[in-house]
Amino acid sequence: MAERTVNRQKQAQESYKLKDVEKSKTTHDTCPCDAAEEKHKIAHGQFVKSIIYGGLDGIVSTFVIICSIEGADFNPVYALVLGFSNLIGDAISMGMGDYLSATADIEHQKTEYKREKWEFDVNPEGEIEEMIELLEERGVSHDDAEVIMRTTAKYPDIFMDQMMYYELGFMPLDENEKPAKQGVVTFFAFCLFGLVPLLSYVLFGLLPWETYDTINRVNLSFAISCIATAITLFVLGAVKANFSGEKWAVSGLKVAVMGALACAASYLIGFLIARYMLKEDAQTELCNV
Repeated sequence: MAERTVNRQKQAQESYKLKDVEKSKTTHDTCPCDAAEEKHKIAHGQFVKSIIYGGLDGIVSTFVIICSIEGADFNPVYALVLGFSNLIGDAISMGMGDYLSATADIEHQKTEYKREKWEFDVNPEGEIEEMIELLEERGVSHDDAEVIMRTTAKYPDIFMDQMMYYELGFMPLDENEKPAKQGVVTFFAFCLFGLVPLLSYVLFGLLPWETYDTINRVNLSFAISCIATAITLFVLGAVKANFSGEKWAVSGLKVAVMGALACAASYLIGFLIARYMLKEDAQTELCNV
């Protein structure tokens, strides 16, 4: 069933791209819809989004630290110290933020749902009239709006979902949503992808000091970090295209360019501060530690 659902989605997407009406009809007529499978895919998609956006934040925020250090021409040891400090601290902050914001949204929605449900229980006619007015504001005729809402009111759960959406802008509560798991996924995605810009510094740091010093004098660590970061940003952007609807190459290039701009700005700021704001003796000390 899962394979049939995936094939159906691919066929539907292809029909839309080609604007092939007959193929779209055939796809929907011949492929049964499995609601449970669709819900599972939606829940899975939420975690994929957390991986992508957590990964993007992780790799960019770590690489801008490295760029500012390289721009200031400081000792590359600072890239490891500040890079890992930023990586772990921001990962915890992002994971907790994702968890807390999702939890707050769910609790707020549940509170509003209880209030609206109480209002519907004690004054159903008033709530029905209110919903009729909301539909009329959207261009539905009064007679049609009344038929729709009075029919829907016979099914309280459906009516409540409509109230939450039209009146408050909330989608129906998803019982499969797990804020704690989402926060954990964001944390590990941030750490995993945020480690990419630091890998060359870690690997070269394991070499004998003479070799390490020679490598950093030609900025080989930084060059490899730039290449690895650019490739990873492009890949994440290409994967993100599955959710944004863009072409994968365009999405990948766009993310890579935006990441490059952020890192170039950090490099420039580090360069300018070190050159024009730090005293010469302090700059020498930071470069040679």
